[in-house]
Amino acid sequence: MEDLPEIQALAVKQEKILKQLAELREQLVSMRTDLKVCNKPAQPSAQTAPAKTGAKSKPQTTKVEPINASYLQDFVVNASPENIPYGLLALKKLWIDRLNLQVECFTHSTIPKLNEEAVHFQNQITSFEPKLENLPRILVTLIWKNVGTYTEMITSPTAYVPICGEVNILRFLSRCGPSEFNYERNDDVAEVDSILDTCYQLINKQNVKDKKQVLKTLSSKLGKTPSFGGSDVSLCDIAATSAIKQVQKALAKDINPNVAKLIGRVSAVVGF
Repeated sequence: MEDLPEIQALAVKQEKILKQLAELREQLVSMRTDLKVCNKPAQPSAQTAPAKTGAKSKPQTTKVEPINASYLQDFVVNASPENIPYGLLALKKLWIDRLNLQVECFTHSTIPKLNEEAVHFQNQITSFEPKLENLPRILVTLIWKNVGTYTEMITSPTAYVPICGEVNILRFLSRCGPSEFNYERNDDVAEVDSILDTCYQLINKQNVKDKKQVLKTLSSKLGKTPSFGGSDVSLCDIAATSAIKQVQKALAKDINPNVAKLIGRVSAVVGF
């Protein structure tokens, strides 16, 4: 018995998706291998910078290396104006002397009008550019679209294999951006990933009660320290601040004073 046309079409589509996923996996494996090769102990004369990772461990240093332009590719981010990806603005400002994260904004037909906060964010992220010339560049096309809490990044419009969640977009950018922001080069990777996973859950849990529990977990991970990353603004600090800002209307009464200080500190540094 021959398969129905619908089943045949579905099988072809599935095969195409599996092929795209395999190609994406090969790219990530290649990036990880290259990063491990580059992550050799720095010579005494090498330039180093504090590691902006996220865990509350002893200070570490990461070798400041030229950005590998072969990893840089333009991409699209679909985001809801109700869940603004503040992390993009933070990275643009923190990387201002290392990488030009150029952002262009558009509004999809599913959004009749941008809210005031989204307009403010859009004005901020498009209003300043690096003063240094000839910096490596990534062009980000930010499209305000009704995608709910699942902000998505698309690196290949033809393949359309999205990276879902702002936290995972930050993970991706940390690997291909300035080396001193790549948390995978340090010993606290598992702890940082745990914090980032908690930030992802905080945004995407649909039940307010569940969000409160996740916020409590995140607060306990921060403890009484001023930030996750020490004296520098880390990837965890950025992810946590962005996540909390996205849920603060519902959880304003549950944000403890130390978490509020973290948000204030990060907001002051990156200009939220």
